Order: sequence, then structure tokens, then C-alpha cells
Amino acid sequence: MRNKLMITISDVRGSKQYTVHELIRKLALWVILAVVLIIVSGAIFIKVLSSKVDALDRKTHEYKEIQQYLLTENSKLQETKKALEKQIHSKGVELKLMNEQLSEVEKIIGLEPDISDAFDTRIAKAKAKSLQKVKTAKLSVAELALLNNSIPTGMPLKHYKRITDGFGYRIHPIFQERVFHFGMDIAANTGTPIYAPADGVVEYARKKGGYGKFLLLNHPFGFKTGYGHLSRYAVKEGDYVSKGDLIGYVGNTGRSTGPHLHYEVRYLYKWLDPQDFIQWSPQTYRTVMNKIRRVNWQQLIGQLESRYNLRDEKIAMK
Repeated sequence: MRNKLMITISDVRGSKQYTVHELIRKLALWVILAVVLIIVSGAIFIKVLSSKVDALDRKTHEYKEIQQYLLTENSKLQETKKALEKQIHSKGVELKLMNEQLSEVEKIIGLEPDISDAFDTRIAKAKAKSLQKVKTAKLSVAELALLNNSIPTGMPLKHYKRITDGFGYRIHPIFQERVFHFGMDIAANTGTPIYAPADGVVEYARKKGGYGKFLLLNHPFGFKTGYGHLSRYAVKEGDYVSKGDLIGYVGNTGRSTGPHLHYEVRYLYKWLDPQDFIQWSPQTYRTVMNKIRRVNWQQLIGQLESRYNLRDEKIAMK
């Protein structure tokens, strides 16, 4: 027999002998098992790690999408903010102008402007005081003549076919929707002359959206009149006009289904029914005053008396 190296291991349970070759085989087996375990553990670890990396990639992609969405929304919010700031500024300018005009009207009609009151409150006070006296108001011949020239009365057209649409809700002839009509439509031939219903100044004479060629007259005491769908103008912005002056011609410009005049009457940025003012006459003016409650008629009359010292014989209201 060949010589073999024997290794004896003794413990309390006894002694065991191993040859070197057998020990090496067992050691190699444990090494192989350890390597396999390491490989398997590594594979499992790599798989878990890869799964976590994929999850992180998905989260990163989601966060990038959220970030892009937030950037887009922030951009929209900034644009909205700028638009609102512009609108607030515009409304502020408009409110300042309205307050100035209301203060002017209050002074004209004998009221002391109180800027601490809300705008609607000031208008309500002026209305209330006006309604207290308007029922007993009487106008002199001179007062009635001056008022007739200062506020828009009568028909702005001498020749027309018919009134096709009045003031109030209607079915829009183009959009076929129920909308509020802020004036009245008067059918007439293209080129029919339009005349100023009161003294005033031309505030606007340009194209304006669906109105087409639009004209706006600014009259005394807070009144304005508007004229839409004109074919051409007879006046320009800044011109002063007297009652009965030629100001333009009927047309079919803007959103229109045929030649006609769109006629509006405004008082302190509120629209009134033009038909009431068309019916104004020495016989009917008291009825019209009582019907149009938004206007402070008595204060206007008082201002006429104090400003022009009119003391002619009074005309009894019918």
C-alpha cells in the first residue's frame, strides 16, 4: 500500500481518522456549496435591487411628468394672474370714471357726494330722493325745452320701415339663442340719415365687434346714446352736436341680417328702453319720468332751475 497521510481528530466522543484526500473532498464540497449559496444569494439580491431600480426609474419618470405639469400649470396661473391684474386695473379705472361721473351728476342734481358710501348706495339715495318729488314736479316751458335738448328724446330716424326688435330678452337672429337685447332695432334703407336726439359730444366713432361701425354720443346729465351697424359717419370723435344734427347713416355692418339701426340709450353705464324716450313729449313726459325710475328726474329739474334761473309759468303735468 501506498503511504497515506492520516489525520486523527479526538474529542470527548472519541477519535476519528481522516485521510488527506477525504478531507480535501469534504472541504471542496463545502467550498462549492458556499460558492453556490453566494451565487444564488447574489442573483436574488441583484433581482431585488434591479426591481427597486426599475421602481425608482418609474417614480423618477412620474416625478418628471408631475414637475412638467406643475410648470405648465404655474405658467397658466401666471398668465391668469396677469390677466386678472389687467382686468382689475381696467375695472379700477372704469370705477373711478363712474364715480367721477356720478359725483358730477350728484352735484348737478343738488346732492352732496359721499364717497364713503358704496356706489349702489349712492345711486339708491339719489333715486329715493328723486322719487319723492317727481310725482309733484312741474316744468316751465323753458325747463321743458332745455331738458328736451339735453336728454335723448324722440326718434333718431325721420324715415324708417318698422321696429323689428325691442329692448329686452329675445331670440338672437344669428345665434338663435335667448339673449338680452340692450337696445332697439329699427329697419330702414341703407343710407337713411340718423339725427342726434339731444345735444352732446361724439365719444366714439369706430368699428366695434358685432356692432360694426358704431357711434356713441355723450349727452348731459349722464346720458349716452349708441348707434350700431352704420354704413358711414357724418361726424368724428370729439365733435359737438346739437339735437337734430346729422350724425350718420343706416347700414348693415357687423353682425346684421339686413340694413337697420341698432339704437341704445344709456344712463350711468346702465341701459334703458329707448322706446320710453321716443314717446317723450310735452304731453307724456311726466308718464315717462314716472316709468323710468333709474333717472333722478327731480334733481335734474332742480339743477335746471338753479343753474339757468328758469321761472317761467309752469306747465301742468298731464
